[in-house]
Amino acid sequence: MKILLTGFESFGGETVNPSWQAALKTAEKIDFAEVLTVCLPVEYYKSVEIAIKAVDDFCPDAVLLTGQAGGRTCVSFENIAVNIADSDTPDNAGKALHTVNFTGGPDRLFSSLPLKEMVDAVNKIGLPAYISQNAGRFVCNHVFYGVLKHISDNNLNIKAGFAHVPFIPAQTVNKPEKPSMSLENITESMFAALAVLR
Repeated sequence: MKILLTGFESFGGETVNPSWQAALKTAEKIDFAEVLTVCLPVEYYKSVEIAIKAVDDFCPDAVLLTGQAGGRTCVSFENIAVNIADSDTPDNAGKALHTVNFTGGPDRLFSSLPLKEMVDAVNKIGLPAYISQNAGRFVCNHVFYGVLKHISDNNLNIKAGFAHVPFIPAQTVNKPEKPSMSLENITESMFAALAVLR
């Protein structure tokens, strides 16, 4: 079995991105599959290009894309990617988009990962997790949609989805009102979820 696991570089003034840190640590724990980890840039179209190239070159059985969602309390598994970018926040290339992600694409695409089973697996190790119906309108949703569209357009037999991770404690030192989760618990959550695919 082969799993493609991605995270993002830091953005928005942060010096770390827990999605990438957790992707690396999760890959180290996985002994039931060959894992490729890829750090994506926080740039709309470049992130999709790199993710799709990894899909085509590595030919994984499953893809879990991950990103940071500061303000969330635990790992959340996204169900829906929408064909719209609508955020005033610029990406790391300085681009803010208010448009469809891919002209002619369907309004929404759905994760093909077994989300309920993944959440149940995380809960069984004593950690919270949930299925989210809102992947946002920023780069995370953009790459989620782009990868799902590529898989659908090319009839690839690949299960794919997206998970958002919260801040880690070091990121909330100056914003104590924001929730956080330890990198260890984020990693354990991602490992438990991916173990469902064995």
